Amino acid sequence: MTHRVMSSRLFSRRSFLRSASLSVAAAIAMASCNRQTASTSENASESSQNRSLHIGMNLWAGFMPWKVAQEKELFKANNIDVEVTWFPVLSDQLTAFNSGKLDVAGITLSDAITGFANGLKTKMIAITDFSLGADAILATPAVNSIQDLAGKRASVEIGTVGHLLFLKALEEAGIPADQVEIVNQAADAATAALIVGKTDAAYSYEPFVSQAVQEGKAKVIFSSKDIPGLIPDALVVHEKVLEERPEAVQALVKTWYETLDYRKANLNEVLPIEAEQAGVSVEEYSAILEGFAWLTPEQSLKAFEMGETMESIPYSANVIGDFMLAQKMVTKQLDSIEAHIDRRFVEQYLKG
Repeated sequence: MTHRVMSSRLFSRRSFLRSASLSVAAAIAMASCNRQTASTSENASESSQNRSLHIGMNLWAGFMPWKVAQEKELFKANNIDVEVTWFPVLSDQLTAFNSGKLDVAGITLSDAITGFANGLKTKMIAITDFSLGADAILATPAVNSIQDLAGKRASVEIGTVGHLLFLKALEEAGIPADQVEIVNQAADAATAALIVGKTDAAYSYEPFVSQAVQEGKAKVIFSSKDIPGLIPDALVVHEKVLEERPEAVQALVKTWYETLDYRKANLNEVLPIEAEQAGVSVEEYSAILEGFAWLTPEQSLKAFEMGETMESIPYSANVIGDFMLAQKMVTKQLDSIEAHIDRRFVEQYLKG
């Protein structure tokens, strides 16, 4: 298997909206139909306090520290029994979480909004990371800015975070979207089309971005670094779990931040662990890490505050929600994201 194929697997989460909208409705219906049967089963009779906390992660680099927590027994150090499931296919993770087979999931804000809009009773307890350059708009060497795309062709996968990033780039440049011919292509195909000269610009993500730039076939003219907060990841938990197992959730939050501290102090030790789980080389993984940032607990709480930039989750939720509504990924906009935020666990962690 080549690095390019493995890298595509690692970043499959970027094309999420269509699979998310379909899986949420199906999973909620499944959970509703099975609720009565499950309540009488042997598994359901098991004390929720005694069973493992089931968490599920997709293969986004920002979630790789959970693998370090597993390998270094940091869950055990905090007296928490955790079962971690890794999902190469994003829709499988979303279906498992939305149907209640997972207690906790690491997902994009957009994935979370899809669930909220469809009535899923879950809450965000922390913002774990922001994309800061890992998602980008590439262009041929002859194109120097977003403004230069007027009258040209761009390859972008419709209904994804890349589409949102591209539209925001046009908006900031004052270019109406109808002045650019948008061709619907997945990021790997879009990058290939750019390299061979079949398109003038393309939405892509790491490691495709670095590969295209290093080959001298493309340049970055806009990226998620230009709009911090546009693509955040959240730790999302079912409300029932928050009510029944707050101590376990608190220990999970503690483990997350202690794992981030551990990896800072032992970077050479943890990089091979994370890269192997992600399915890429250490060198490739190290380059990928430059395109996003993990948030401290203080920064996570700050992100939950009302603000007027994309770094504010209430603000960005409105922007992303409007986009999803326009793309018919959801049928209604949320009244407020506030009802789906639970700050107490990060706040308690900071209190020690």
